[in-house]
Amino acid sequence: MENSGHGGMMRTTMNSVQLATIMHKYFFCTFLFIVSFCYVGHAAELRVLCYNIHTGIGMDKKLDLERTAKVINEQKPDLVALQEVDRNANRTAKQDQPALLEKLTGMKAVYGKTINHSSSGEYGIAILSRFPIKSSNMTIFEQGTFDSGRFERRGLLEVEIEMENKESLRFFNTHLCHISEERQTQQIKQIDELLKQHTGIAILCGDFNAQPDSTTIQTVLEHWTDATDRTPTFSSTDPKSKIDYVFYKPQSRLKVKEMNVLQDNITSDHLPVLVVFEILP
Repeated sequence: MENSGHGGMMRTTMNSVQLATIMHKYFFCTFLFIVSFCYVGHAAELRVLCYNIHTGIGMDKKLDLERTAKVINEQKPDLVALQEVDRNANRTAKQDQPALLEKLTGMKAVYGKTINHSSSGEYGIAILSRFPIKSSNMTIFEQGTFDSGRFERRGLLEVEIEMENKESLRFFNTHLCHISEERQTQQIKQIDELLKQHTGIAILCGDFNAQPDSTTIQTVLEHWTDATDRTPTFSSTDPKSKIDYVFYKPQSRLKVKEMNVLQDNITSDHLPVLVVFEILP
């Protein structure tokens, strides 16, 4: 009887160990499933912010790049296209604004100079990325037959990033001429020429200085889809003009989940534009 009882105890002990092992495996697999689900869900969403930051000078005339960074951080973006960015300019206390925004947001910054200030420093556009940046390039638009003394130099800043699913995406930022629609249209055609061989996912953001029904925007729409609506983005204190955009292609790979023009009438003279994309397989 003692041996039988002892054997029974052994069998009970073995069953407890087996049950503990099964439960451990169950909880471990459940944990992996949850982590995988969250990872895939996060990787399938892309948060894009387009923002003309007015060199960090607010409508109260105060230079406050920390305030600019706060607006950016509150949206938790993956990619940010910034226009009107200074570097080492007297008017903005010789701030290296791309480097400072990189520090304040924890994102990687890429800068593209369009002009030199007459006194000191540079002025241009920038991109912030939460993803690793594989490559970057700044293209200055050709002036063509236009008077270079009358028109400010403009350009296109490009980065190729690697998303969490290891797929590449090309992200573009521009700030078009504010004087001539003909000049704007020429700049759009240069962008399309640069991208004609590209077939992957691409997003084009910027201050286009053009209304939705303009020839400029209609030219863009020949090859791109507009992710935004007609909500005005300028000026921030009395918004009546829609001039800031987020375009994308192809429609088979990106779907707009959310679009919002953020109502901040102090940080810049433009309102920031947020678009949340779903990345389709």
